[in-house]
Amino acid sequence: MRETKLILVEGLPGSGKSTLAQYLVECARAESIDIRWCYEEEVDHPVFIFHDLDSLRSTVDALNQGDHATVIVAALEQWGRFAAAVASANTTLLIDSCLFGYLTWSLFPLDVPLGEIESYVAEVARIIAPLQPCLVYLYQEDVAASLRRICARRGDATERWLMEQSTQSPYGRSHQLSGIDGMVAYWSAYRRLTDSLYDRLDHPKVAIETTAGEWHAYQQEALAFLGLTPTDRPCLSSELLSRFTGVYDSVGDGETQTITISLMDTNLIVQGMPQIWRDTPLRPIDDHRFAIESLPFEVRFERDGDERVHLLVSGPNLIDGAIPRLYTRRLG
Repeated sequence: MRETKLILVEGLPGSGKSTLAQYLVECARAESIDIRWCYEEEVDHPVFIFHDLDSLRSTVDALNQGDHATVIVAALEQWGRFAAAVASANTTLLIDSCLFGYLTWSLFPLDVPLGEIESYVAEVARIIAPLQPCLVYLYQEDVAASLRRICARRGDATERWLMEQSTQSPYGRSHQLSGIDGMVAYWSAYRRLTDSLYDRLDHPKVAIETTAGEWHAYQQEALAFLGLTPTDRPCLSSELLSRFTGVYDSVGDGETQTITISLMDTNLIVQGMPQIWRDTPLRPIDDHRFAIESLPFEVRFERDGDERVHLLVSGPNLIDGAIPRLYTRRLG
């Protein structure tokens, strides 16, 4: 692999950052490379100045009250601590939505002058330079098509967030943005900013246009840039996969959660799991362990002595709530 302690994956919401990040980590680990993916929504993310929902709200309040300068100073200090920790460790880190995302996603809608945002990102680039960072930048010429795809993929909550960010933010109001056209105009302007940030960056980088959705080709381009070899996931038969389908329940914290595991084509699909996008595929690791596509979670199926099938979800807790949980398939 290319000599680096830090891999950055950036792009607009829905551009495929987490899907690519997950695959890059799989390929690196297949080559026995010690690598960790820090997912952008996990609790205690090493780059962020907030660590849970309460501290996130405090940060947002400070920004909304016009104190973005103080937040930027705190963010840069945290980047410094992060860079020092990574430099002294033996693990390579992959982080998504941290250089062009994270704080920039908050500064831009607040209509902070672009020069201040550019200066912040330039200082971050300086801080992380000793880590020999590499950037994979995913972008789409057709921003409208990308937004339609993410709204269809992630549901109404994501569409509401994208719309509110676009039209109800100080930037949206000052530019008199409204409706779908306003949302497209907002994210097009944001992409012009990230394009500019990409052009200014001196670290090794590659830009990949992803509108067509040809993910195999994009993966190969990113792997070639990083000096990694492609790896194939196991191919499991429909007969084997069908052993895990059904309705599963989990009882905890005084409530019951119900999810469905179904078979679609040659993939298991999970539906109804909190914090997980609808109709999300499970990608096989072996004959009973699966990765939840685009997310840092693993699903393991087990049978007990009574032949009951259990589903154990493991991985980090997210800021919006805990994910790790045990489910049991209903009988019948």
